[in-house]
Amino acid sequence: MGSDGGYDIMEVFIIKFVLADVVIIAALLLAGPIYAVAITGLLVLSVFLTWYLTQRVGGGEADAEPGGARESDPVTALQERYAAGELSEAEFEAKLDRVIEANERAERAGVETEELAIERSG
Repeated sequence: MGSDGGYDIMEVFIIKFVLADVVIIAALLLAGPIYAVAITGLLVLSVFLTWYLTQRVGGGEADAEPGGARESDPVTALQERYAAGELSEAEFEAKLDRVIEANERAERAGVETEELAIERSG
């Protein structure tokens, strides 16, 4: 399983192909070749549909933040805004301190913060 508790795209396709093989073999043995060909066509169509939907859903996440930063990575978003001149050094450090404090509070509360894990330097 993926790091966020869900399946990544490769795992989805592997599971889909294994299940498809089982269904096609069962159709060949129990129902005959015409049904097996029809089921194979439906499974191929479903693979392409799954791929299309994962690309469509996955592609929209990078555009959610200005500068293309992912929503789940506030440190990178801050760094990009600072590099673009949107934030002064003081604003950048204040916002970074808030992110670090929020990360530390989440860790104390037992919330998973793997993507946000940073250490306070100082």
